[in-house]
Amino acid sequence: MSLSPRIARLWAPQIALAAGGVLSLVMLAALVLGKIGEGRMPGAGALLALAAGAAVVLALLRLGRVSRIAQVFLAGAVVSTLAVAVLLPSALPAMQQALMQGTAFAAFLTALGLIRAPVRRSKLIARAAEGLFAHSARARVLAVSLGAQGISVLFNIGTIGMISDIARNHDGARKAAGKRGIDTRAMTLSALRGTLLMTVWSPIGLGFAIVTSAIPGLDPVAILALAFGLVALLSVAAALLQAAATPLPEGVPVHDPAPAGAGRALGAVIAAILGLIVLTLAAHRLLEVSFLIAACLVLPLLAALWPRIEPGLRAAPGEPGGLARLSAASEGMATESTIFLAAAVIGAAVAAAAKAAGIDALIAGGQLPPLAVILACLVLIPAVGAMMIPHTIVMIMAAQLFGAGPVGAEHPYALGIALLFAWALAIAASPISAMAIITGRELGVAPTRVTFALNLRFTLGLMAAAAVLVSLLYLFE
Repeated sequence: MSLSPRIARLWAPQIALAAGGVLSLVMLAALVLGKIGEGRMPGAGALLALAAGAAVVLALLRLGRVSRIAQVFLAGAVVSTLAVAVLLPSALPAMQQALMQGTAFAAFLTALGLIRAPVRRSKLIARAAEGLFAHSARARVLAVSLGAQGISVLFNIGTIGMISDIARNHDGARKAAGKRGIDTRAMTLSALRGTLLMTVWSPIGLGFAIVTSAIPGLDPVAILALAFGLVALLSVAAALLQAAATPLPEGVPVHDPAPAGAGRALGAVIAAILGLIVLTLAAHRLLEVSFLIAACLVLPLLAALWPRIEPGLRAAPGEPGGLARLSAASEGMATESTIFLAAAVIGAAVAAAAKAAGIDALIAGGQLPPLAVILACLVLIPAVGAMMIPHTIVMIMAAQLFGAGPVGAEHPYALGIALLFAWALAIAASPISAMAIITGRELGVAPTRVTFALNLRFTLGLMAAAAVLVSLLYLFE
C-alpha cells in the first residue's frame, strides 16, 4: 500500500470531525441570525436556506456513523419527499417548512450537546445531588424525588446514574459505621421518576421543543408555567406516596450530615436553571423568535459561561478550542439530530396525506371529537414506546397533524399538555429508552423489568392523572 492512501485513511476521521464542526457552526449561526432577521433584513431567507443545507449535508456526512434507525429515518424522509412531490405537490411548501423545523431541532440538539459537556464534568452538580441525602429515610425519598427533577434539567439522564452512585456510597458508609443502610433501589427509581417528570416541562427538553414549534396557538411562556404547575402538583403527590410507602427504620432516625458546600451548590444549580429560563424567555420576547430558536442562542452562551460559574471547569492550555468542542457536541448528538431532522419531514408528509384524506373535516364535523383525539395521543404515543418502536416520529406526526388543525386551534393547551405528558410517558414505557437502560444497569435488571414491572405503577398512575388533568383543561379552555 502506498503512503498516500494510508495518510488519507488516517486523516479521514479528523477531516470529517472538522467538517462537522464547521457545518454545525454554520447551521447554528445561520439559523439563529436568519430567524432573528426574518421580516426585518434582506437576506434572512438565504441564511435559513444555508442553515437547512448545512443540516442536510451534516446528516449525509455522518450517515455511516449514526445508528441504523437514524439511517432508516433519513431514507424515509427522502422517500416521503419524493412521494409528496409526485402525489401531493401542493404540500411541498409544508415540506419545506418541515425541513426548517427539522433543522431547528438539529441545531437545538447540537446546542444541547454543548451544555452537556461542562455539566457532565461539574462537581458543583454532584455536590448539590449529594446534599439531597442529608435527611431521614422518608424525607430522603421526598428530597431525591423532587431534587432529581431540578438537577436533571441540566444533567438530564446522567442524574439517574449519579444519584444511584451516591446512594451506594452512602449505603456502604452507613453500614460500615453500624447504621441502617439506604434503600438504593428506591433512590434510583426516585431519580428515574424525577427525570421523567422533568421532561414534561423542561424548556430545554425535546418534548417542549416539539410541542411549542408545532402548535401555533400556544404561548410558550404560558405552557411552560402551566406544565410546571401541573407537574409540581403531581410530583409532590407522587413523592409523598412513595415516601409513605417507605418503611421507617427502627430507633431514632439518623440524618447523614450534608457535605460542606452542598447548600451553596444546590443554590447555584437552581440559579443556573432559573437563569437559563429567564434568558430564554427574554430572547423569545425581545427578539420575537420561537422558544426553540431562543434556546439555540442561550444554550451555547450558558455553555461558554459555565466555566466562569465553576472555575474548576476552565480549559487548561492545550485543550481543544471552541470549534473542536462544537464538533464533539455535534458528533455526540449525531444520531438524535438525524432522527429529528428526518422525523420532521416524514411527519409533514404523513400530516399532508391525512389532511388530503379529510381528517380535518372529520374533526370539524364532529365525527372525531377533539377530546377523543387528544386523549388518544396521550395513550397511543406511550403505547408505541412500549412496543419498542421509537416514539419520536409518532410524537412529531401527532403534533404536526393536530397542532395546526382544528384541535390545536380550538384547544391548544389541552393538546399541548397531553403531548408533553405523552412524551414523558413514552420514555417511561419504552424498554429501549436511555432512561430504562441506565436504570436497569444501575439496578442489575433488564430494562423490560424496569418499564413493565418496577416502574409500571408509576407510569399507569401518571397516565391516569394526566388524562384527568387534560380533560379538565379541555373543559375550561
